[in-house]
Amino acid sequence: MRDAHEITEAVIGAAMKVHRALGAGFLESVYRNALALELRHVGLAVELEWPLPVHYERTIVGEFSADMLVEKSIIIELKALQNLVPAHEVQTVNHLAATTLEVGLLINFGAPSLQFKRLLRQRILNPANPVDPVRNSVPSARPHLIDITHPLSGATAPWPGDTRFQFSFVSRLRDGASCNVGKFTSGIHSGTHLDAPYHYNESGLTIDHVDLDLLIGPARVVLAQNCSVITREIFAGLDAHATPRVLVRTNHCDDKTQFPADIPTLADDVPAWLGAQGVKLIGLDLPSVDQITEPSMRIHHLLDAANILILESLDLRRAEPGVYDLIALPLKIAGAEGSPVRAVLRH
Repeated sequence: MRDAHEITEAVIGAAMKVHRALGAGFLESVYRNALALELRHVGLAVELEWPLPVHYERTIVGEFSADMLVEKSIIIELKALQNLVPAHEVQTVNHLAATTLEVGLLINFGAPSLQFKRLLRQRILNPANPVDPVRNSVPSARPHLIDITHPLSGATAPWPGDTRFQFSFVSRLRDGASCNVGKFTSGIHSGTHLDAPYHYNESGLTIDHVDLDLLIGPARVVLAQNCSVITREIFAGLDAHATPRVLVRTNHCDDKTQFPADIPTLADDVPAWLGAQGVKLIGLDLPSVDQITEPSMRIHHLLDAANILILESLDLRRAEPGVYDLIALPLKIAGAEGSPVRAVLRH
């Protein structure tokens, strides 16, 4: 049986998928029914309009309904509004406090970006730290952005033998020009970048033809520290139906001014296994999915055979393991084998 943390992450991932498919603007009932379908699709038990009794001095004095109960352990309050206000969190707090459950989720589908807030019964009812739901609730459930892009500068170490990034000004306001105008030169695989299949497959797609839907949506960050080989065990608990993108944080070479001599790599059986699970994109905080001294690009080819895109040199230092919404868009460079990207996580 999944624990509350795993169920919560699965619900958030499913909600992100529903929001990405439907966008904002529908009635709450539409999102409720779609989310229920998605949760049942990934094997979670769902009860709609779950009745909750209201007690006063050990007597039931009324009843109200929570929008959804998942796996008999997570209570969910759904909204379809332009933005959340503190009163909505108060409502969810009251629903959670009326139960013996430990976790509640407030999810809003009506905003341009999915809004959600986790609520823990222990924090609500902790007598050492009492909570006034009105005064101490979070004023906004606006998603938090984590920039997972390494900056490009002259100090960025290129792949050995590749073109180092250089930026300079062609004209400057301070020199009397009408505006500042700059130029840069760089290898495509410097810094945070996306490999197009054409990078390692002569008949593969170039970067201007890569499906952008693969680069936006639910993603799971997993931790793979202190290992030379990234095995299947690192991805334990992965539900690729909810999160078809997986980002691997190794913390192996976060200093981009020094190019590493060696890096962790995926075990040979991992690409096909991830593809069979439904993974469509893998990202790593490493300059490559292959060992630095591996000329055959074996892991690239195995991922290509599994139809998995490759995102490299991410900065995942501030991304704790869990479920996020990934946005990682490349430049539309006609005919190129890859592109720098600006990658962010929404949480």
